[in-house]
Amino acid sequence: MRLGRHYAALLLVIALSASGQQTAGPKITKIEPPNWWIGLSNPMLLLTGENLEHSKVSTSTPGVHVRRTQDGRHGHYLFVWLDINKTVSPGKVNLTVTTPRGHQAASWILERRPNESEGFNGFGLDDVIYLVMPDRFADGDPSNNFPTSGTYDRSEPRAYHGGDLRGIQQHLAYLKELGVTTLWITPIYNNDDHTGRDYHGYGAVDLYSVEEHFGALRDYHALMHEAHALGLKVILDIVPNHIGPANPWAADPPTEHWLHGTQENHLTSNAEFEHLADPHAAPLAWRNIVEGWFVGILPDMGTDDPLTSLYLRQNALWWAEMGSLDGFRLDTFPYVDRQFWHDFHAELHLLHPRFRTVGEVSGFNPAVASYFFGGKTTDGIDTGVDTIFDFSLYNALRQVVLRNASPKLLENVLQYDWLFPHPESLVTFFGNHDTPRFMGESGATPEKLNLAFALLLTMRGIPQIYSGDEIGMAGAGDPDNRRDFPGGFPGDQHNAFTAEGRTHDEQQVFSELRALLHLRQQHPALRWGRQTNIFSDDQTYAYLRDSKSSAQPTKNQPEQLLMLLNNADRQRTVEIEINDTPIAQARKLTKLKAEHDAALTPNSKIKVDLPAKSLSIYQVE
Repeated sequence: MRLGRHYAALLLVIALSASGQQTAGPKITKIEPPNWWIGLSNPMLLLTGENLEHSKVSTSTPGVHVRRTQDGRHGHYLFVWLDINKTVSPGKVNLTVTTPRGHQAASWILERRPNESEGFNGFGLDDVIYLVMPDRFADGDPSNNFPTSGTYDRSEPRAYHGGDLRGIQQHLAYLKELGVTTLWITPIYNNDDHTGRDYHGYGAVDLYSVEEHFGALRDYHALMHEAHALGLKVILDIVPNHIGPANPWAADPPTEHWLHGTQENHLTSNAEFEHLADPHAAPLAWRNIVEGWFVGILPDMGTDDPLTSLYLRQNALWWAEMGSLDGFRLDTFPYVDRQFWHDFHAELHLLHPRFRTVGEVSGFNPAVASYFFGGKTTDGIDTGVDTIFDFSLYNALRQVVLRNASPKLLENVLQYDWLFPHPESLVTFFGNHDTPRFMGESGATPEKLNLAFALLLTMRGIPQIYSGDEIGMAGAGDPDNRRDFPGGFPGDQHNAFTAEGRTHDEQQVFSELRALLHLRQQHPALRWGRQTNIFSDDQTYAYLRDSKSSAQPTKNQPEQLLMLLNNADRQRTVEIEINDTPIAQARKLTKLKAEHDAALTPNSKIKVDLPAKSLSIYQVE
């Protein structure tokens, strides 16, 4: 067990010396990070308090040396760089802060690093990601709801509803039963600004503590440990771009450049990312993207400042080490400067080579999205991000399935895959916590939802599923798309975590998705097989997933799977020419998920009846 776990939240033990109790003496209220690990890069500590200007810092702990210090603003902050010998013993590090008016003693914690085998596995083509917002998934500990504070109210869409980390832990078996492999958890930073409006996690008040409505660090540890024990990977959402307006830094930042702008004078961000990718754009066109306050409210972190950058990179490493995480989801990725991301990933991948990241790059233009993909040097800088979300395919999927657009739209998106170093690793989805629910859209039906899942799980990419879509939850835009998962909360009328508790419609969608997930797991071609377009018209799309031509090594027999989409509202009989395709020598088509047999005609065609609004899957022999 790690030393830090003996502390409820790794709280600092700070002891005032007699002279330090003088009125004008230094006063330390916080040290960040609150602990560190032997063998990691030497840390920079940020001390917060009073009367810290002109401080000298010393330590009597063997193997630890104070290299240098730097004053922050207004005597409220002090930066301290430590050199730590790799042979030092874990335990408390004694620090003494001295000024001409007094001194204060504080203790800080060093721990042994977790074993790499405990996690840090990354995610890839064999995985399916399941997105959870802790507050809306399950309430495992009603004692942290704090109803008297006014921040908890399940009838209020933008208040805390009681979901927490323990609730997620209690339902990990449900995720295993469904067939997903990786859990993406939205931010768990302390967000409570006492209004109850920051249940979502994206307005951090304290970057080194767990939101009290979600639990404590011990709950974070327990969730990570049990998830890994069950073979599930975990991705944590982090937000280097901005903080919440209630964060003390908003009014009193540690340095002049800690934030971009001030409460009184700042830019407002927009999402016109094409200006960032435009080599001819003037700074006027893009400064508000990388320096503007998000929606004009959330203070923008000065990630281009060396001190701010180092603080945020250390913070990300701290969360990774504390939970033996497998990956990060990087919120508002384009809003952060490229050099920060380069440095962030260089250090992260050096320490944990298998660790993976996925960046949020919204917008439907693949040319713009590819600008942010790692492995591409732009202006001499590679962001290093492992992959990004495929918003272009998200839009195409919804247009085709929900609005009866031609399936050629899917081909139009895929034809830009050449822009990406590894398009097969793009994270694909048709819904998340920022979009209206699929079943909340006009014209949505369970049949269309099943079709969307079938396309998602058989096309190239790493699929991501939004919690609740597996039972067909409805919901319009934010916050209606973030309804509570039925059965996760006291007093719920039915429990969709169990087959017995689901409604008939919920069970049908769940069963269909679970079968697709297990089919994907059984067939390597659906996970990393090369995708080739075979045929398309205004209602039909045929594509192949071919592990015979994949560069991915396999112990399994190479296979070819043929998918046939019928997007029409009625059954169709189609004939598909297969000459000059990878399946030109096909002898037989075996049903894997289909109603009708597919015939091979003497003139090198496939003839098959396709049910309305369906995807039929055949194994090619």
